[in-house]
Amino acid sequence: MAIVTRQFKNDFETWAAARIACGAWTPAEMEEFRDMLRRDLAPGPDQFRAGLTVIIAAGVEVSASIGDHEERYRLWAEYFATEVESIQATSQREAQ
Repeated sequence: MAIVTRQFKNDFETWAAARIACGAWTPAEMEEFRDMLRRDLAPGPDQFRAGLTVIIAAGVEVSASIGDHEERYRLWAEYFATEVESIQATSQREAQ
């Protein structure tokens, strides 16, 4: 089981609540996503991107797999933090 920081948990919960509130996700879908995220953050090989590739600059195709669970954690943490900033900025604009 993945262990996350309090900041990660708070950012995720804020993001999840906003997605459910706007109707983009149902509570059941969010629980399914939460389970997937736990598996993605667990130590070990990347189970979700294995076999997938992306094309980078100059048309070079590379593996999309992120083998280091700490790197997957860092990327998810950055994503949720950025999303929370956007949610907060939107809330502030709407409050004015």
